[in-house]
Amino acid sequence: MDKLTEMILRDQPKTIFRCERCGEILKPERITWLELSITDGKYYKDFPEGHESQGGFSFGKTCAKKQLKESQI
Repeated sequence: MDKLTEMILRDQPKTIFRCERCGEILKPERITWLELSITDGKYYKDFPEGHESQGGFSFGKTCAKKQLKESQI
């Protein structure tokens, strides 16, 4: 489990994570976090310098791959 998920669960242990793309309930250890750029409206795994962040959003692994692929277009 990544540090962001651990931090959220420590502060709010009953949090239910859902995939931003498909809405599926996610197990905490299976979450992929993507950051949304206000600058260009795209999601990133490695956030570009100089962009403004909307924040981190939870995705399932398959949906994260699809979302990142769409963000490259």
